[in-house]
Amino acid sequence: MSRNQLSSVIVSSLRRTRPTFTSCVQPPHHQSISHCRFASSIPTKHKHYDVVIAGGGAVGSVLARLLLDDSIGSSIGNIIHNRRRPLKIALLEQRSSPPPLDSLIQQNGKQQSQTPHPRAYALSPTSLSYLGSNVLQSLIRSNRCGVYNSMQVWEHDGPAQLHFVGEDLIGAVNDGRLVDLDRYINSGEEQNDASASNNPRKGRRRPWLGALVEDAPLVSSLWDELKSDDRINLLDNVQIKSINAPSTSQMGNVEPPPLVKLSFTQSTINKDKNEDAETCTISTNLLVAADGANSLVRRTVGTFPMMTSSYGRKAVTCTVKLESSMAQTAFQRFLPHGPIALLPVWNSQADIGSSEKSKEGPIYANVVWSTTPSEANHLLSLSPSDFTATLNKHLCQGPNVNPSLLPNNSNIPSIPFVSTIAKEVDSLLRTANTALTMGTWTEAPTRNYFRMPPKSIGVVSPILGFDLTMSHVTASSGGYTSPRVALVGDAAHTMHPMAGQGLNLGMGDVNSLAMLIKEAVDSGMDIGGTSLFLDRYNQERMIKGSAIVGGVHGLHEIFGCSGNLPGSVADGTYDSGMGSSGGLQSLIGYSRSLGMNVVNGLPLVRRALAEVAAGATPKGI
Repeated sequence: MSRNQLSSVIVSSLRRTRPTFTSCVQPPHHQSISHCRFASSIPTKHKHYDVVIAGGGAVGSVLARLLLDDSIGSSIGNIIHNRRRPLKIALLEQRSSPPPLDSLIQQNGKQQSQTPHPRAYALSPTSLSYLGSNVLQSLIRSNRCGVYNSMQVWEHDGPAQLHFVGEDLIGAVNDGRLVDLDRYINSGEEQNDASASNNPRKGRRRPWLGALVEDAPLVSSLWDELKSDDRINLLDNVQIKSINAPSTSQMGNVEPPPLVKLSFTQSTINKDKNEDAETCTISTNLLVAADGANSLVRRTVGTFPMMTSSYGRKAVTCTVKLESSMAQTAFQRFLPHGPIALLPVWNSQADIGSSEKSKEGPIYANVVWSTTPSEANHLLSLSPSDFTATLNKHLCQGPNVNPSLLPNNSNIPSIPFVSTIAKEVDSLLRTANTALTMGTWTEAPTRNYFRMPPKSIGVVSPILGFDLTMSHVTASSGGYTSPRVALVGDAAHTMHPMAGQGLNLGMGDVNSLAMLIKEAVDSGMDIGGTSLFLDRYNQERMIKGSAIVGGVHGLHEIFGCSGNLPGSVADGTYDSGMGSSGGLQSLIGYSRSLGMNVVNGLPLVRRALAEVAAGATPKGI
């Protein structure tokens, strides 16, 4: 019998007998938490928790929210109104607690004259559902959710285009494999129109492909919800000093492994407005590392070797102001050295179905430009006006014809008729690819015609740069888990931003872990004291994490096949979009272009890819 089968048998048996159980953690005292700091919420002595989450950013906060949802049911929203034993949770954050969302976006009752910050995340519909309806509604009401229901991808050296639209997800929404965010957000509004029920497409807005959300409003809205729950202690300004976790040899014995013990200091402000530092010790059944790519927990525990590889690329990101609307469309153009992405941010409320009226305002977009370090440094050195001009020059261009597959004429054999035949075949192949691009317009002309991205009229934020690295925990060392410790998010993996799957993969981690923790609680078992549930989490995420990280790395290699061509944004030698002709690079580029056209022209394949990116699987990505 396999381990998963054994787990199912044990859990089913325990549920049938409805066992009573006691926990080494007493149910929490339901006291009001007036402040999120340690000194005002729990005594300065040893305290025990079911789960301690290190890292209070987006990933750690979403995990806490999912664990506090003690309704028994699926993640898609089919809730069964039973309640499980409440968990006692601590969330440790190195920085100060985020301000409330209202304070972040308003000042003296008026909207602050600020602009979107370039640090933002592209979230899939499934990841957005993990935020919870309250958090998502708060982000929408505050106009901090940049929804897009269309995506256009094209290349610099070929005619191929990929067009994804919300209709590609209707099948997944109708059969329940993907949450209907329109219903999820507006569940209280009228949904019983007879004509709409007879025709699921009628009366329903186009499904979202995703949304861009800034880091600060996202974390603030999550903490706003967590602060209202007395089962969690939100501990900010925390510096972890030591972690005493059980060794691998202590797992699997008759006796459960010892608990994890953490020692940390926390800075507080006293009545005299001076800073005090207090040393505290806590223990937990399960420690979750959600503290980012440079995870202190992962490095301190020391049982999580990482496989790392540099992409040899650097990303440049900023916020720009646009001259016209993006029409809820995300744009991505592939240049020889990497893609430029233009993503909508701060949608108007009317665009996403809000009943509130929103005033006309400036239109902003988030730019992520991945390129070589030398080009990135050149972009970072530009003035805002020069950066805007360079961005428009390289983004606001349409598709091109494929470069010739033949080498230079001087290298073509002079055998009679061979040169002529080779040129005719070359022309035929390139014409066929262009014709295939035009042929996809017949499926639905309104969705397949090329749309030129709107021009940027100015940079309104700092221009930031960061190196791109691929990393993933290795399977041979235990992968995502060790006794009573689990990794989630960037603590376990990082990848290229070209597919926008970085945070989405982390959201899949926390949803999978939360479901397995709840299953352990429902079966009356120690959350981290048995390898049964942690092993299942590791197996699930190793498979999906390796597939996503490896797939994105493969896409980077395919689209970067012309990355060593001469030219740069500095000297403008590939401004026309044409690379050097002939050779293996042209053949790979042609094959890539042809593959994009084939995918775009086959609805079943295109919709399957859209569903995977949206998280339309039983447990999301």
